[in-house]
Amino acid sequence: MKSIADKLKDTVKLEEKKNANDKNFKEFEQLISQMDKLGYTQKPNYTFPLVDTIGKTTYSTLNKHSV
Repeated sequence: MKSIADKLKDTVKLEEKKNANDKNFKEFEQLISQMDKLGYTQKPNYTFPLVDTIGKTTYSTLNKHSV
């Protein structure tokens, strides 16, 4: 049984093979790399609460207690 990460890697490899000869895809990749060099792109910053925080919030909401 494959993990989700392995399935994702396989899918990425498959898509890379499909797009290996696609002129538009190569131009798009070049555009993205140029934008990276110029500083126009940003990696998203996600701030997910910890699992305990979600549990405490749900517990306090359901039981009307302040935590």
